[in-house]
Amino acid sequence: MSKEQKKTEIFRAARKVFYIKGFEGTKMEDIAKEAGIGKGTVYEYFESKKQLFEETVVYSCEEQGRIIQDILERGSSLKEKIRALAKCQAEMIKEHMPIVRMMACSKIIAREMGAVFMEHNIRVGEIIKKQILQAIDQGEVRAEINPEIASAAIMGTIMQYFGKKMICTEAMPEEADYDKIVQVLMSGIGNETG
Repeated sequence: MSKEQKKTEIFRAARKVFYIKGFEGTKMEDIAKEAGIGKGTVYEYFESKKQLFEETVVYSCEEQGRIIQDILERGSSLKEKIRALAKCQAEMIKEHMPIVRMMACSKIIAREMGAVFMEHNIRVGEIIKKQILQAIDQGEVRAEINPEIASAAIMGTIMQYFGKKMICTEAMPEEADYDKIVQVLMSGIGNETG
């Protein structure tokens, strides 16, 4: 197994253990055991639990970016892509809810983590912007629409809707009205003839 593969296995194990035990309840040996390696091996890659946690969050953001890219490249129309993105976001929030709550309540999260999420949002925004430009070329979105603003509107609407619905009211992804989300967004940017 290469060093990169081993590091990925550590990230996956760390994500699972942090999810179950929280930051404060997790020990490096718990992560090592989950990864099927010795504790010393974990310390070869990470100096501390805090560093491992932060890099695991970065790894998860990058993985989520790849998933979003893949989802948006599969749909044929922008409506399908928005619907798929909304479903993906709902599932990701559900899957990572304990981590989200832990980060919201933990004293260990450094300010630098805000920069990680900002970078992630910028990357996802660029992926969505590319889809908007394609939709403009195909006549699905009005030509005068600013792709950057449209991308932010799509991202913001989906994040705000699911953040409130799932984090505050603990709704499940299957309870969301994806068609209404698509309708609201497309009524703002869509081409009535497209």
